[in-house]
Amino acid sequence: MNKKIHLICLGVLSVLVFNTGYAKEPKNLDLVKGVLIQYHDSGEYEKEQAKVINHAMQYLKIRLKRAKQKTETKKLAIVLDIDETSLSNYSDMKKMSFGGTLRQIMDAQANGTDSAITPTLKLYQYAKANNIAVFFVTGRTEPYRAATEKNLTNAGYTKWDGLSLKGDTYKERSAAPYKIRARSLIENQGYDIILNIGDQQSDLTGGHADKTFKLPNPYYLIP
Repeated sequence: MNKKIHLICLGVLSVLVFNTGYAKEPKNLDLVKGVLIQYHDSGEYEKEQAKVINHAMQYLKIRLKRAKQKTETKKLAIVLDIDETSLSNYSDMKKMSFGGTLRQIMDAQANGTDSAITPTLKLYQYAKANNIAVFFVTGRTEPYRAATEKNLTNAGYTKWDGLSLKGDTYKERSAAPYKIRARSLIENQGYDIILNIGDQQSDLTGGHADKTFKLPNPYYLIP
């Protein structure tokens, strides 16, 4: 074999042996779960939630000031997601080791024992005290309406102006089209949605809100 060709072959072999090895091992799942627990238990999770809600509250107060000056021409409203925005499923997620089937997750929600996310509840109460309509738009489905209403009430969310749940026949891969339509219907009632708050990007895309605010959620992703 020609010496030059021989050296090229050795070089190619070297690349194959040393540069096409196994992919880097991902971080151990139990270690990741430990990080998620620490994020919650350290208080950092609630601090991040409070930071986002504080920004939303500041904008809410600006719009209220305009309303008092009679510069607003429409009824004001805010839209809130429920899970990991208004109510926390953390205790259920932890019990299921941040896993579980969709049915198990829905059954846990049906227990109606999820606690309020404190910063969101404070914003809700402030909005209602200042005659701003509040609508919940959730990815939960219609069979869970009664349990959801009971849970919201028990957690301190009372006298909301609307609760939209997803129909059982919804087949879209993303929750975004359903949530966009729900906000559009609220606008059709004559409301200006000044705030739309959620923990997923799919809660917020598609317009029909003056400002959007995303809460942190490292626990799951809904497209």
